[in-house]
Amino acid sequence: MRALDKLKVMMIRRRLTRLPGDSLNPLEDWMVQRVKSEFKVDESLRSSLGLQSLDEVDRETLTEYQLHKLRASMAYVEANSVFYRDRFKSAGVRPEEIREYSDLTRIPLTDPSDLASNTFRFLNISQSKVERIFSTSGTSGVRKRLFYSRQDVLGTIDAISSAFRMFRLGNGDTLQIMFPTVAQWDPGEMLAGACYIVGFNPVICDSVDVDEQIATMRHSSTTALIGLTSFIHRITVLARDRYDLRSLGIRCIICSAEPLPESMRRELEEAWGCKALSQYGMTEMGLATAVECFQQDGLHTNEGHFLFECIDPETGEQCGDREEGELIITSFNYEATPLIRYRTRDLSSLIHPPCSCGAGFNLKIGKVQGRLDMMTKLGFGKKVYPMLFDEAILGIEDVIGYQAIIDQEGYQDMITFRVEVKGNDPHTKAIILEALEAVLEIREGMDNDLLATPTIEILRTGELEWAPKTQAIIDRRNLY
Repeated sequence: MRALDKLKVMMIRRRLTRLPGDSLNPLEDWMVQRVKSEFKVDESLRSSLGLQSLDEVDRETLTEYQLHKLRASMAYVEANSVFYRDRFKSAGVRPEEIREYSDLTRIPLTDPSDLASNTFRFLNISQSKVERIFSTSGTSGVRKRLFYSRQDVLGTIDAISSAFRMFRLGNGDTLQIMFPTVAQWDPGEMLAGACYIVGFNPVICDSVDVDEQIATMRHSSTTALIGLTSFIHRITVLARDRYDLRSLGIRCIICSAEPLPESMRRELEEAWGCKALSQYGMTEMGLATAVECFQQDGLHTNEGHFLFECIDPETGEQCGDREEGELIITSFNYEATPLIRYRTRDLSSLIHPPCSCGAGFNLKIGKVQGRLDMMTKLGFGKKVYPMLFDEAILGIEDVIGYQAIIDQEGYQDMITFRVEVKGNDPHTKAIILEALEAVLEIREGMDNDLLATPTIEILRTGELEWAPKTQAIIDRRNLY
């Protein structure tokens, strides 16, 4: 690193949250430090908590802190965002009226289509103060633009650096950042910046070439990997017969931007000899929204930056502990494009503390089970998501990827799985079919004669076009 870059890192470190090096729950400790530091300087926060001194932060304290931050965020966007000023006025809701968690349902939801079609109406600062603009179509295919001020960038890096400590990474570690180049949104730069802040080395390798990825690991003495879930899986399947992956010394794999099926997790852990953990984030909320601990029972949320809800997507009612619903997120502390009750379209759940990792008050979210905008129906109207087929197919040996194409012939649904496979095992097709027929939604459709036996089309390596965020299910039926 150049001397000037080192000086910049030192200056940024002084501005960000400091944690003890031996912290057992760094994300939770980071939140404690954040609440306490704001408590010292914010009289309105002390009034909201009804306290003049704060020795400990517990679940009740954090909930009141979040409600206070929500009210402040609502007041901020009401004053600075044309979109929210009009939205709150139309809904007849005022920030000071939100006193309890149950009051959140009074606040109108923000839909991704709102952000896509009203980009500049969400902007809360002058364009001259915008440091970065990120564009994403994500998995929904709806292009959205997000604005970040310099403070927003620093806050995101601060949160990422604390999340990295959850993966037991520190001085002397090297994190290989494996996101294939995507024009709209490249997270590598922010991740690398967070690495420098924490004190370990980043190496960015966005090549889709297996040999180049492995060579980079060897040359850089990589100890941890982070990347697109499907990309890490692809590299693993293509490399494991040619390289001794366990000999590379990888101690942690962080799967990001896509759900991690349990069958794929088992395959990654067997191949590399280390834990494979999930990280949840979206461009709209930065990159450090939630991270999985080594207990692998849900993802710890960053409640210093975000408020999480789970609601019934049809009724809007709030869900209970571990009850599946749509994940709703409100962002705090952002200057440029804070979002209030943003619909993620992801199906998840809230998991209340404590956690067996030792975290005492931090809320977790369950692993994402699917996306509402990627849901389709088979047979008697059974809902299916890519995650359902991921779990059945991607854990099968030598399977690299797949695409499911749904058609209709008469009254029957027809589904063809185009499966990319390494090697020439003649039994692979039968194994895939057996796994799919064990899926409840497929089996019931077949039993009721509303779904034909799935067709399996085997493709060799490279015959199925791969790109980040590729649509896994293509529904060609004329249903409407």
